[in-house]
Amino acid sequence: MTSRPRACHRGFTLVELLVVITIIGILAGLALVGIRTAVVAAQNAAMKVEVANIAQALDLYKQDNGAYPPDGNTIVLTATQRTTALNRHLQKIFPQRNSGTDVFDTSTSTGRDYIKQIAEDTGIIRDGAWDGAMDTDAYNFAALDPTEAYVLFLMGFSPDVENPITGTGERTPIFEFDETRLTDEDDDGWWSYHPKFTEAEYVYFNAKTYDDGTNVAEYDFTSDPGLADGIARPYGTINANGDFAWAEDGKFQLICAGLDGHFGSYTDPDEMKMYPSGTTQSVASTSVAYSLEDFDNIVNFGEAATLESDTDL
Repeated sequence: MTSRPRACHRGFTLVELLVVITIIGILAGLALVGIRTAVVAAQNAAMKVEVANIAQALDLYKQDNGAYPPDGNTIVLTATQRTTALNRHLQKIFPQRNSGTDVFDTSTSTGRDYIKQIAEDTGIIRDGAWDGAMDTDAYNFAALDPTEAYVLFLMGFSPDVENPITGTGERTPIFEFDETRLTDEDDDGWWSYHPKFTEAEYVYFNAKTYDDGTNVAEYDFTSDPGLADGIARPYGTINANGDFAWAEDGKFQLICAGLDGHFGSYTDPDEMKMYPSGTTQSVASTSVAYSLEDFDNIVNFGEAATLESDTDL
């Protein structure tokens, strides 16, 4: 009787298993990188769409009211000038407005109760700001800054023509803000607004106050309360004649810090950055190059989703 040879079932060696595991790990890593890239691109695109929608709302605001809202920037304008600019803007829209009564009064319990009512009924302000560390600025028009001013105006006006800001009645907003993304980090009662994918507030600059001939308008998150970081300033550009001009000259700039939540860095008060090159330009002697944090910023005048996609750097 003859015996048949047994089949030899050879398993994987340890080295072979390690090679297979390594290859799987590399493929998984590549897949994760691709997924992450796709996610970032989708988030940037979504924020770009929202920037465009807010910008469209601001254009509609001008179409309805004859001018863009003041921005409340504190570099070019003093507190008195900011209040004057806001009152002048509102007076043109509402000739019957009473600037003496169209204010919020935090000094009395009656005034605070009224603020609470307006906050509950309209949502245009945050209730209880007089309890904050900056209570002297609570509901003060002079305290409106470039993260807040456009939000207030796009939320709509009261039908009370004498008190369009503080009056009661149903308002017709030009832009529907997501209430979960309204924030008041400086405790002044005025809302700021941030994108869905970062807590850094949008910043709005009106072209009338991009600069004062010496200093450039800015919002400094390094020294002021906020969820963002860095310094936001309007961007310059080179016009068709080869001369310096502000981007969106005669209009406005709406700037988002991007996913890193950082607007960029500056050293001197007269510095600006140039779109779309991102480099210093001889036509602008105080221009400086983009800092690393500028590249993922999103602006209303950009062609692509981010500044990085619009530059050759």
